[in-house]
Amino acid sequence: MHTKDAEKIRDVLNFWKREVLDDKLFPRDMASLLDIKNPEVVDITGVRRSGKSSVLKLMAKSLPDPNSWLYVNFEDPYFSGNNKASVLEDIVEIYTKYFSDKLKYLFFDEIQNIDSWERAVRKYRDGTGYKIFITGSSSKLLGGELSTLLTGRHMSLGLMPLSFKEYLSFKGIIVDGTKDLFMKGVDLKRAFRDYLSFGGFPQVVLTGQRELLKSYYGDIVEKDIIGRYDVRDKNTLEKIGLFMMSNASKTLSPTSLKKMYSVSFAKAVKYIDYFKEAMLCYELEQYSSSLKLRHRSLKKIYSVDTGLANVVSMSFSEDKGRLLENAVFLELKRMGKQVFYYKTPACEVDFVIRESGHDEELVQVCWDLGDSGTKTRELKALKKAADDLKLEKATIVTLDQKETITHEGLRVEVVPAHEWFIAK
Repeated sequence: MHTKDAEKIRDVLNFWKREVLDDKLFPRDMASLLDIKNPEVVDITGVRRSGKSSVLKLMAKSLPDPNSWLYVNFEDPYFSGNNKASVLEDIVEIYTKYFSDKLKYLFFDEIQNIDSWERAVRKYRDGTGYKIFITGSSSKLLGGELSTLLTGRHMSLGLMPLSFKEYLSFKGIIVDGTKDLFMKGVDLKRAFRDYLSFGGFPQVVLTGQRELLKSYYGDIVEKDIIGRYDVRDKNTLEKIGLFMMSNASKTLSPTSLKKMYSVSFAKAVKYIDYFKEAMLCYELEQYSSSLKLRHRSLKKIYSVDTGLANVVSMSFSEDKGRLLENAVFLELKRMGKQVFYYKTPACEVDFVIRESGHDEELVQVCWDLGDSGTKTRELKALKKAADDLKLEKATIVTLDQKETITHEGLRVEVVPAHEWFIAK
């Protein structure tokens, strides 16, 4: 390695060391749950700006010896022209030579910017005692070669924007038990409305600057979709993205997109996949005991963040029920639940939750149950689905109503949204 290159890498390492040590960070649930000493490689994927860097920094700062770790964010301009896999070896060599020979932990942020990084990670995993943490902004981070190289030897985690409980922590609102739920009810309801409006991207929550979301969306589309996949038909891609954000919490038909934008079916499916891989949205399958039917059914689409969908699509926030449904879906996903939507000719229920291969609970989302016709419709749908699935309990998440209803033998808990999110 040339002396000049070594000096540049040393400067980069020094910059990021100071960046981590000086950064004032709010806690994230994932950082507190991870075992820093687990021998497996830990990979964290998530949409840009969701807080992956903060999780790595929090873990590094939790270590008693600051000399035992190095942290590098590969979004650093230096790596735009120095992105060969060998740079990872250079980084470790420079750190142990100029900083400390006590190095044990490697924190590699946005590692997908380094070509063929998988083999270097495997080398350090197998040939050294280093504990390795990596992050990336693509759900395909572990696709292809890495899956083969690290099979059985890595832990894969997904990070999403802030949960409502994390949002409250960022806002300095403490909820300690049932008494606080009651005493702070008005503040919590207001906070939840703001959470739906602004979403959970950490910097947006801290600054209150919703306009940041427009730049986030533009960066993700440009870097993680158009740039990564060399998309030529940018206009159609952007229109499909806007359509998906505008129709969050609805079923999405590639055939409809094909007709709407005069593209092939294959292109419509490919562009949908791009938005999923960039983790801007998620799909939800229809419930069926047949795996084949589940795959063939229309999927419901959900935005990764309600604030992002609000800003990108001016119309989404007008349908408050869909907004709340999107937020409930994201919370179920954070919890790692196996979830489907339920639809038959006789009824439709937003979510069926399964645990260990068994149907456990129905969850319906309704902004306001005050109208008797709305309540009757929702209870009828839940009763029919519960009979079909042989379930005895269901939940309706509303904005602020609370009661227990027994409807034709089915016990239905009506729960205010802020309570449901805090209890999870």
